[in-house]
Formats: sequence, structure tokens, C-alpha cells
Amino acid sequence: MSKRAELWLALALPLALVGCDGCQKEKPYTPFGVTSALPPPEDSASVPPAPSAKVEPGKFTAALVAPAGSRKLRMGELTLDAPARYVFDRAVVLGEGPTLQAVAWVKADGDARDIVPGMLMAYAPGGQARPLMNMPSFVPIAPGCVHATRLVQTGQASVLVDTVATCPAGLMARVPVQAVSIVAPASEKPEILTLRVAAPAPGELLSVDEDSSDRDGDGREDIKLVFTLTGPDGAKASATLAYLDRAAGVSRDAAEPKASLTLAAKAILAKAGPTASAEVDAMRRLLATLCAEAATPRVFDAEGSPIRCNDLGSVIDSLARAEVLSRLAAKDALGAISVLARSDWYLKKLSVDAEKAISKELTKRLLAVTPSATALTARPKTVKGPHWSPLWFEQDGSLLVLTEAGVVRASRDGSSEAAVDPDGGTPAWPLDVTDASGRRLTGSLCACDASEVQLALTDAGGTPQAALPTRLLSPRPGGCKGRFVCPDPLPIATSPEGFSVLLGGVLSEPKKMGKALPSPGSARSPDGSWLVATTPLGLVVTGQAQELWKLPEAPVDARHAQDCVVANDRAAVACVADGKVVLLKRPP
Repeated sequence: MSKRAELWLALALPLALVGCDGCQKEKPYTPFGVTSALPPPEDSASVPPAPSAKVEPGKFTAALVAPAGSRKLRMGELTLDAPARYVFDRAVVLGEGPTLQAVAWVKADGDARDIVPGMLMAYAPGGQARPLMNMPSFVPIAPGCVHATRLVQTGQASVLVDTVATCPAGLMARVPVQAVSIVAPASEKPEILTLRVAAPAPGELLSVDEDSSDRDGDGREDIKLVFTLTGPDGAKASATLAYLDRAAGVSRDAAEPKASLTLAAKAILAKAGPTASAEVDAMRRLLATLCAEAATPRVFDAEGSPIRCNDLGSVIDSLARAEVLSRLAAKDALGAISVLARSDWYLKKLSVDAEKAISKELTKRLLAVTPSATALTARPKTVKGPHWSPLWFEQDGSLLVLTEAGVVRASRDGSSEAAVDPDGGTPAWPLDVTDASGRRLTGSLCACDASEVQLALTDAGGTPQAALPTRLLSPRPGGCKGRFVCPDPLPIATSPEGFSVLLGGVLSEPKKMGKALPSPGSARSPDGSWLVATTPLGLVVTGQAQELWKLPEAPVDARHAQDCVVANDRAAVACVADGKVVLLKRPP
């Protein structure tokens, strides 16, 4: 440190202790970013006054950020000297009177290669220094990695040390890059607890706060870690991990995180409105991040084992019911019924009681239609993978059926069928789903490293292309344990902006999907007014009205219908069932 800087510290810092309204200070509760390092203060005048060492329960006191390159600090009555080849990063004062001490995070000089990158130091009133902990060895230190540390007083005698490494591309997915430690400087073993945390999934933020209040009244400070996940749309979800400090050591409170997750899910259900589905989404993202049962954990204990959340059946049920009510409030009947289609997607299958309650609510809200059914003679062309339906209604309500031999036209009431002359202006339509640039939709990917289901694409020559993310959350554990086949997307429309599909019963469209009339074979009516989809309760026809059509068992068992299309006036729906075409007509 230059003599000028040392003189400034000797004069300015004691004055700063009197008060400083314009000083810069770390803000508690601000999510700790994992994509960039904290910048150093632009000048040493930004050092704020030392906070009171007295901490109220639940209140967080952030450390003071040291001027860049500081090797000496004055914290109230304490004078701190950095270890050789280290500089101060930040520091905080703990205790008062005979228990007064400072705790500081120090960083290795930029040219140092044979020492640990960071250490936590304790300073007694006489200036005596002792190391408390080194930066955990699992935090990446590869060339190009940048480290940022947050130091927060969270109890009368404890601090939170939160270090994140931001590294160039190349790290394995979900490898820990963050160390979250609770340290009690006065203890014989200062490092009370350390957790390993991986970087959040793309589009998400994960923050950690801690409260070391005595939770069980035994006079010892306990640990309450609150993990908060922020989704891409800004919705947040939080859960707690709790540890009790006992004479025999620290033990995890078995009630958490189940207790905090249960309360949060019930709160969402209690006020489920049109926007509650975003909160449900954030909660499911948090479950996938925090719980070992999801097979995609990003939080681990000191040994690297994931955290088990145990039986979350009530949480899963509450979230599903909240999503149903939210989508119904938003007049999204199809999305509401899709909850039943995804009943086993998130950690565990819905309970029988939850499925019954959801089914009852849905059938009560939707207009019931019992159609008549006619089986046609024409056999539709079959194809595997994502495809347009081989069925399509014309503007007058006649039904076209694409067969291996060509196109057959069935009358509106299904009483007559006739082959169509290919030269008569009604050509066969392609069943492959491609956009204007030639990209072909080939399937879906239930990703483990990303949170959302993605659309699989190839170019015109069959070469795989970059997958397109949807807004539908991937099943957990789903394919991450090799016991789940990601469902094929059902195409609705294509445009220069991407693909509109039904996936897991949910309509997924690009944010800027252009308006265009549906392609032949789309589940939308030719005029774009109505959409039909198969669901566990029957056929749902949505548009200006929300209808539930019962699927008949005769003359063709249509309960496993697919490739359904709907006429402009929704007077008829046609589907493929057991290789046959069934025409469903609305009753007079």
C-alpha cells in the first residue's frame, strides 16, 4: 500500500465511524449473482462506517468492502494487518467489550500461485490474527476463474461466507462452483457448516441468506439457510434448510425443507389467481434445484451428497391444484386439464384424492358435449414422430383423409366418401413439420441440465440443429433416471418465429408467434378460431367457449384418439383411433 493510501486510512476511517450518509455499503437480501465478480470500489472513499456489532434476530449485517489493494484496515478500535501476499476484500466486527473481534476475508495477490486464493481471518482486540478457514478446495480455481465472496454477520457470534467462482465455459453440468459456509470465530472448530452449490439452471437465479438465531432456546446459535429461486419471468420461491447446534455437534432439522415448502405451496393455493401458475412454476424449479429426489440437484452437503427433501406428496398436490385454478382463472381450460396429463411429471405422482378433486373441478367448469360417432371406411396414412394429422376439414365442413393411395373426401355427415382427383385442386399435404427455413421438428428433449423441455430439430438434410426451449418445465426425475420417454410435440402452426406445439397437453408458442392460418393437418380449425386436443378427460375444444367432448367407445373405441382436427363451426371433430377415422358430430 502507498504511503498516501495509508495516510488516508489513518485519517479517514476513524472519521467514517462517526457517520456517513453517502457511503457505499453492501446491501443484504440482494441475490448473489453467479455470473460476474463483485467490482472493487472505484475509490477508497467508498468505505462505509462500521455497523453496530449487536445483531437483532433475523437481521443481516453485511461486511464493509475494503478499498482495492488494502493491506491494512482500521475497524473501530481494531487495526487489521493482512497476511503476507494477501489483501483485504471485506471485513465485519463481531461482539463487544471483551468479545470484540473483527472477521475479514482476504484474497491472494494477483501474481500468487502457491497459496490458497482466499481465507477467512479473525482479529482480536490486540490485533492478533488467526486463520479461521480457507476457501474450500472444491471451488474451481482453473485459469480464467474469477472469485467473489460475500461476508455477512448473521448472529451475535457467527458469519455467512459465500464464495462463487465464475469460470470460462467447459465446466461439467451441475458441478459445484459456490461454497456457502457458516463460521463461528470463537468456537474451537470455527467452520460450523459448509454446503456446495452448483450454478443455477439457465435463466434462473439462486440466492442464499442465513439467520443464526437460537431457534430451540438452548443458548446456542442455530442455522437457518433460506434458498430463493427466481424464475425467468421474475416469480420467486423460497425454502429453508435448518440445522441445530447441539453439544454433540450440528444436526440437520428433519422438518425442513418440507415444512417451508408445504407452507409456501398452501399459500399459493389459497390465493390462486390468473398469475399463480408462475409461482407454481418457480416452486417446481426450486424443487428440482434443492431436492435429491428430482435427480437434478444443485445443492449438496460438505461431502458432495445431495439434500433429500423426503415425502413431498402434499406439496406436489397443492401445486397441481393451484395450477388448475390459476389456468381456469386465466380461461386456459386446455392448460388446466394438462395438469392431469402431467400427473406424474414432478417428483411423484398426484395422489388419488388430488386427481379426483381436480377432475371434479374441471368437469364442473367445462361445457359437456356428448357427440354422435361415425366410423369412416378410408384408412389414414400412418407416420411416426411429430407430424401433421392426415385429417383436415374443408371450409364447408367436408373432411379430407390422406391415405396411402391419395386423398379421400368424406361428406359433412360422413354418409359418403369419394377419392379426390389429384388434378382437381386438392393436393395431398406433407405430414412432416418444417418451417420456412427448412428446419424439421423431430421430437422433444426433456433436458436435465436445463429446466425446460426443448424441441429437437434437424435441417433439411437431417443434420441436428440447436434445440429450441419451450416454456414447459421438464419432468423430474423424468429422463434423468432413464425411466421416462419425452412425449412427442403435437404441431399447431409454424412461422418464422418458430413452432407452436401442444406438449404434455400444454400449448407452447414463441413469444412473438406471427398470426397465420393453420397448415393442413393442424389441430386448429381452418379459420384459426378453435383448437382441439385429447386429454385424460376426453376431447377439449377451446376458443370462445371451453368444451369437454366425451369420447365414445363405439363404433370405434376413441378413448385413445389421436391426430384430431376440428371444423370451423366446431360442429364436428375427426380423430384417428385404432387406425380408423372416427367422425364426431355435435348433437343438434
